[in-house]
Amino acid sequence: MGFESHLYVQTVLVNMYVESGGLVECKKVFDEMPEKNSVTWNVMITGLAKQGDVEFARFLFEKMPDRNIVSWSGMIDGYTRMNQHREALGLFRRMVADDGVDPSEITFLAILPAVWNIGDVKICRLIHGYGEKRGFLVSDIRVMNSLIDTYAKCGCMGSALRFFDEISTDTKNLVSWTSLISGFAMHGMGKEAVESFERMEQEGWKPNRVTFVSVLNACSHGFLVEEGLKFFKKMVNEYQILPDIKHYGCLVDMLGRTGRLEEAEKIALEIPSEISNEVVWRILLGACSFYGDVEMGERVTEKIMEMERGYGGDYVLMSNILVGAGRFADAQRLRRLMDERNAIKVAGS
Repeated sequence: MGFESHLYVQTVLVNMYVESGGLVECKKVFDEMPEKNSVTWNVMITGLAKQGDVEFARFLFEKMPDRNIVSWSGMIDGYTRMNQHREALGLFRRMVADDGVDPSEITFLAILPAVWNIGDVKICRLIHGYGEKRGFLVSDIRVMNSLIDTYAKCGCMGSALRFFDEISTDTKNLVSWTSLISGFAMHGMGKEAVESFERMEQEGWKPNRVTFVSVLNACSHGFLVEEGLKFFKKMVNEYQILPDIKHYGCLVDMLGRTGRLEEAEKIALEIPSEISNEVVWRILLGACSFYGDVEMGERVTEKIMEMERGYGGDYVLMSNILVGAGRFADAQRLRRLMDERNAIKVAGS
């Protein structure tokens, strides 16, 4: 067997170990290799970065004789995955400004989540301009959709909408529309989200369950209850989509925000037991607190306790509702029960 065959087999072995999480084994094979090519280095660096071992991945990255775009992109992606967003941006700047390496579509997909996590719209615009020069914003819809999402999460819906409108009708896909609707929802722009949903349907796109989560969330934050109820019915009846816990959660939140607590409780009780969870009931408990509904608050708390007794925030919120109603002794009893059950206390409680 020739040298290249040995190298190929060892590289495959490194990849197998790193993909399966065998970090000790992959490091051993890598260290024992007499020669390594760029593929071997990239397999190791990108694999370690994906597995969360960004420190050792960076050590190898700095030692790599001839770094290429795969190495840079893999390392940037690793930092983004580990929520080390400033490190990701610093590496991106070094790649472009110092080493003169041109980013690829994969690099853009890796760096944009770091941009919106930091929330710096100036950086977003710089990367947008660079992407236009490189031609990625006319060739890869994934990059375009990610940019819409990034502008929205950086708080700049005007730029998100302008860029969305610049994308040709033939190029847009369902993710493009969902990103736009989700952005409007994030900023409480319910009317704009509803209009975008209707425009999407007019252009022949069929929403999926993620699109419906986005528009229901928009209706909730925009206090558009009747529209939200219509969308929920449309999802079930017209598009034959079975609601999941996120859809029900949006509905309960929407009704709870507007004080329609009995309807919200009815929806919560109708959620199939196999998908029901304490999160939906906590949403309703928050609404009970806001509107001072003690009786429903007690019922909701009982439901939560059937599912989970260990979160102190539930006891604290219900005890505050009781205090607001002048039931101080009951509030104290609930606090003692929280201590007896060793519930996880919330800061400031």
